[in-house]
Amino acid sequence: MQRQTYLLRKGARYHFRRRISLDGGCGHTITVPLTTAEPVEARHLVRRLAVKWDEVTMLIAQNFERGTLTIDEQRSLMRQALEDELAHATRHLALPGAREADDPAYRKILIAAYTIVADVPHDTAALTREQIERHFDDSWSDAERQLLLKTLTLYITPMCVSRSEAQDALKALEAPVNEGTLAEARRMLLSGRIEAQRRASLADHPLFVDRDVPAHYLLDDALVEQARRVEPIRPSLAPVPTPVATSPAVAAQPDDSGNCLFAKISTVRFSEQIDELLEMVVDQFDYAPDNGQRRAVFERFAWITGDKLLHHYEPADIQNYVRKMAAIPATYRFGELGKAGLMAKTFNEAMFDVPTDETRRSKRTINRDLSILDKASQVLAKDAWLPRYGTGMVMNFLAEWRKVPNDPADPKRMPWTPEHLRALYSLPLWRGGGGSTRRLKPDSPPRIYQDAAYWLPLFGTYMGVSREEGAGFEVVDFNFECEVPYALVQANMTRSKDGKSKGGLKRPSRHRVMPLHPELLRLGLKDYVKAIAAEGYDMIFPELYVDAAVSGERGKKAPAKGGRRFYAISWCYLMDATHGLLPLPESSSGKKADFHSQRTYSNSVLADPDVSKSIIADHMGHARAGTGDRNYLRRALTLGEVQELKERLAVMVRHMPIVTDHIERAPVKLLHINKRSRVGSAPGRNAKLKFCQ
Repeated sequence: MQRQTYLLRKGARYHFRRRISLDGGCGHTITVPLTTAEPVEARHLVRRLAVKWDEVTMLIAQNFERGTLTIDEQRSLMRQALEDELAHATRHLALPGAREADDPAYRKILIAAYTIVADVPHDTAALTREQIERHFDDSWSDAERQLLLKTLTLYITPMCVSRSEAQDALKALEAPVNEGTLAEARRMLLSGRIEAQRRASLADHPLFVDRDVPAHYLLDDALVEQARRVEPIRPSLAPVPTPVATSPAVAAQPDDSGNCLFAKISTVRFSEQIDELLEMVVDQFDYAPDNGQRRAVFERFAWITGDKLLHHYEPADIQNYVRKMAAIPATYRFGELGKAGLMAKTFNEAMFDVPTDETRRSKRTINRDLSILDKASQVLAKDAWLPRYGTGMVMNFLAEWRKVPNDPADPKRMPWTPEHLRALYSLPLWRGGGGSTRRLKPDSPPRIYQDAAYWLPLFGTYMGVSREEGAGFEVVDFNFECEVPYALVQANMTRSKDGKSKGGLKRPSRHRVMPLHPELLRLGLKDYVKAIAAEGYDMIFPELYVDAAVSGERGKKAPAKGGRRFYAISWCYLMDATHGLLPLPESSSGKKADFHSQRTYSNSVLADPDVSKSIIADHMGHARAGTGDRNYLRRALTLGEVQELKERLAVMVRHMPIVTDHIERAPVKLLHINKRSRVGSAPGRNAKLKFCQ
């Protein structure tokens, strides 16, 4: 006798046994007594109970089965319909002349038809006029309305996606099949067809028009999103506008809108937004206000590239700028765009000589321009230079960055040597000379005046500060009434660029405490600072900043302010006079040691194997290297500021050569404010006409 799976005999009686499981796992066993001992009757009852058991189980399962689709199931169904419909919708593009025959109105009708049938059940016998007309608006013409009615009658009907098609799709995904999921699956399949028709209308977009198989790339969601974000520019049928007169320094440009790489058509030329661009660069990158360098770079770029409308620019303009700047000798001065100098005229390569090895522009200078212009491009990339296609920046200036290898045997900046510094401090300015504009000439009786010309070179030698840092010291930056006298290099109002906020620090690491070298104290720095404070000035070199410091010769204001003024009225004469005594060190390109070379000198003399690199970095205002030094080295906080200053001062005294031991301390004598620091040329030399010759 064949064994009955659900039949169980206990003693003389038979029982029906089944395991109940609604979730597919192991469930509980249920045993039902059959109240019979006859095997034939028992088998008959078991078969009937098994059928009834299956009916009840299926009914219970339907009641507990989910009636909705998961997100992954919805996406799979829509993607399936999208791929199938897109293949049909774009197949005609492979035929000759298909793109010209592709009517956008046809896509509009198909999208509307699929949308209408998606709103009704699959077994709808006929669509009512109300169901159709509620999808019409003013953009529909009579011909389009008639064509839609015919399409819904002959081509796209409610049965275009049938119940059986939805059921097959659900089974392929192993998803539940019930009334709820069937309706949802049908809706997703129709949504996929609608999306396919919408994407097919993008086949003539520049992102897809030249593709070998447009449908394949139309499946890329990222590309489709880019194409939808900005409509492609199409040739304008409007008449060409009358040319408008432009500045004589730039060439007139056509105002067409074709061939554009940017999302917006601009009516603004590059030069017209320089002021706003300078402000935005300062605001977005937290830069110090412009000192004139950024404006000069922006104006040169506008001048050399023809000052085009912003949307006319392209990457080739960057290449042209780099090439033309490299072809202009470094000896030329450009002036001001449209107002003065060379930039008052239209750019013409013929106006420049061919550069020689001595006058060739440095690659570092061009790289500096590219860095400044790159910040402007980052600002414009959010508006006028927003890319039409894709992401990133169209005008990538750093792509033209030129690599400049460092040759240890050929440094770009030569340091001062102790011998050259001794020659500098042997000049009459520190030993005794004449008055204003005669400070480098011997005189009787010899006089020594103290001002920026006297002290600022000493700051560079014994402190290693930059020209602007030394020129912008204020009285409050010095503290002599402590165990280790020091100067504080910090942002202050003297170095402010806008007169509103403190300035003067190139980067945060430049904020530092500098112990004062004993030579500075021996020469009377404390007395000088007190004398300036007694005059009521905040800055220790007022002649470099105040407007009262005017030229006694022509009554004109002194040039620029701060370090630039110091260079014009003092330093160039000091360099020239020193060169007359002992030729200054110079690089292979002819660049002579300048004020900044004193920082190279300071770094070099301190770079003893026994000196910690962190001490040198703190002295120079350089950012510390390495995670440990940057994040964990806090010696001043750990051992105290005084201990740290003592250690640094000991290093300075031990390793810095004394180059001023021949100078006697002199009482503080101050010239009138408009005569201070005006040293004039040395005997037999003319620094203005024959500088360092």
